[in-house]
Amino acid sequence: MAKAPFSLSPLPTLKRHSFVALSTFVSVAVGATALSFAILPRQYETSAKLIVGEKDVGISTLGQALTEINTQAPGKAADPVATQAELMQSQQVLESALSAFQQESKIPKEQLPDIVSLRQALKVDIVPGTNILQVSYTAPDPKIAAGLLNEITASMVAENSRQIRSQAATLRAFLERRLPQQEAKLRESEAAESQYRQTYGIVSFDTQAQSMVNSLAALEDEARKLSAQLQEDTTKVGLLQKVTGANNLPTAYASVRLGQNETLKELQKQLTNLDVAIVDTRSRLGDQHPDLLALLQKRDELRALYGQQISQATPGGTAASYGNAASNPLSQDLMSRYIASEVDRAALVNRLRVVQSELNPLRSRINQLPGYQRPLIELARQQQNAQDALKLMSGKLEEARIAEGQLLSNVRVVEQASVPVDPSSPKTLPILAISIVSGLIMAGGVVLLLELMVSTIRNPAEAEAVLGLAVLGVLPKLTPPTNNLVDLERFLDNSNQVEPYRKFLKVLESSSEQKPQVFVFSSATVGDGKSAVVLHLAAVAAMLSRRTLIIDADLRHPLQHRLLNLAASPGLAEVINDNLSFLEAVQATSVPNLSVLPCGQSLQRPSALIETAAMARLLEKAANHYDCVIVDTSPLSICADAETLSQAANGLVLVVQPNSSKRDLALQTISDLRKAGVSLLGLVMNETVLPDRNELSGHSSASGYVQSPLPLRSISSSTQRGG
Repeated sequence: MAKAPFSLSPLPTLKRHSFVALSTFVSVAVGATALSFAILPRQYETSAKLIVGEKDVGISTLGQALTEINTQAPGKAADPVATQAELMQSQQVLESALSAFQQESKIPKEQLPDIVSLRQALKVDIVPGTNILQVSYTAPDPKIAAGLLNEITASMVAENSRQIRSQAATLRAFLERRLPQQEAKLRESEAAESQYRQTYGIVSFDTQAQSMVNSLAALEDEARKLSAQLQEDTTKVGLLQKVTGANNLPTAYASVRLGQNETLKELQKQLTNLDVAIVDTRSRLGDQHPDLLALLQKRDELRALYGQQISQATPGGTAASYGNAASNPLSQDLMSRYIASEVDRAALVNRLRVVQSELNPLRSRINQLPGYQRPLIELARQQQNAQDALKLMSGKLEEARIAEGQLLSNVRVVEQASVPVDPSSPKTLPILAISIVSGLIMAGGVVLLLELMVSTIRNPAEAEAVLGLAVLGVLPKLTPPTNNLVDLERFLDNSNQVEPYRKFLKVLESSSEQKPQVFVFSSATVGDGKSAVVLHLAAVAAMLSRRTLIIDADLRHPLQHRLLNLAASPGLAEVINDNLSFLEAVQATSVPNLSVLPCGQSLQRPSALIETAAMARLLEKAANHYDCVIVDTSPLSICADAETLSQAANGLVLVVQPNSSKRDLALQTISDLRKAGVSLLGLVMNETVLPDRNELSGHSSASGYVQSPLPLRSISSSTQRGG
């Protein structure tokens, strides 16, 4: 047999098992709470607060630096506050606190916790957004808890102060060793700078460099002026040379002196007259005439005298021809200007030569200045660094001595531990929460166990999920159930009860396209209310003006004739056995358009009747005469009648009763029907079951799976033949 999958809906499930779930929850919650308070020992918790990293605790700058903690350290750097929190739980601090508390309280060591227990009971937290440590300690004795925690905080402050003094002492010793070395280094740098200045003649580099630059600028300016003046004088001298014909200064000077000598002027005049006479005599007397020769001799004598006079008149005995003498004032003036200009030009040349000779060395020295400056700057920088380092080390040495002598600490107690009055554990709220959760879990487990033990189908959603068939309708529970035609008429007058059947009929008709429609109704087992569904559905179909026929094919437990106060025979058995025609066997009811083909006489072998070809022909004939044919068959767990009859019908509708029909049985039934090729139209959830068989009129079933019921009330009805 196939196993049905498990389905659990929370709200309906809790509703079904509310009493059991509530009882389990209350029992477990109350029991767990009482047991927890009875078993768990009482613990007392006290707390203290310390502030880390105050800035005004040191006189010296070094003391403040040693006690200052950067609480804004980057994420990857070590957190100083967290470091202090870890140091508080160190073995040295805890041992010191235990020893001090034991000496002060006189409590035996055996009654005090050891280091491991103390560390486990000690809790250090950082107050968010601050540099405050909140320290908590839990112990069975409230006085021990408060006293021991206060000793721990005091030991933490003392240990922190000792570490700061130790750091200051270490720094002082280091500075005392390094200070003489730094002084020697400063002296060496000062000597090196002094030696360099002496070697290269540098007193003040900037002043000297500025002075040389100024001198260079002045010389260059003077050279430019001299060059311009020289150019002007050279031009003037050249022009005077062209005018006067003088080539050098001595000649020009001699020409001026000669032009100013009266004796030379007279001699020159005589020579001129003599030259005229010679020319005249030669032209008259010839070259060899004694008079001409006498004139020539006289001229030579005058020339010799003229030369002697010139030698005497000019410095250095410079000789000049008689024609070079500047005899007139203009020539003398031009010669004088020439002489003066030539003298000035020579002086300018000499001055320019001197200036240029001074420029080149000065330029060379200025170009060498950067080379001299770089080593000097480096030496000065080394000296300054050495001097600054010495000054810094001297100051830090004094600060270290001050810090070493002070009682500095960057940890201070801001709130001491007090003796707790109420125990911190066991805590009421957590125990209640755990007890409630345990009760809920236990109640859920009990409900789950009960659900696992339940094997029935409870609701339409579960039916569709488990059985894999669509639920065509959900039919209400009728109160009171239909026992006779009077109850049936009352049912038809109640629209609230009729509408679910009407909707079911619409869905059923739309599920099959064949006209007319024949539907076979059955159930997985006895007691699911299939006959009630057939009766009420047929009555609703007849009320809706559909010619409706009920065929009571449940030959083992026929009920339709008793519900409608009809005779069981003639009926289906007689028609199949050819003892009676189909139309003669059909009986009308008091409900318009509703007819019934009862079961007929009891048979020993009802299955043989169902399997005959005449049965299939009967269903075909019924379909031709009626709009809606509804066949009531035996449960599928009893026999296979429904499988056979559904082969000649539109399909089979399986009736399921909530909280009654077994899941496994229904699932196996559907599996067998599918294997047999039966057309399953769907499921109908029925909450109405016909009255107990003892409440119905007597009739014995051939199979004997129900006993004779009580008689129904007699209701007269008009007999109609379905046409």
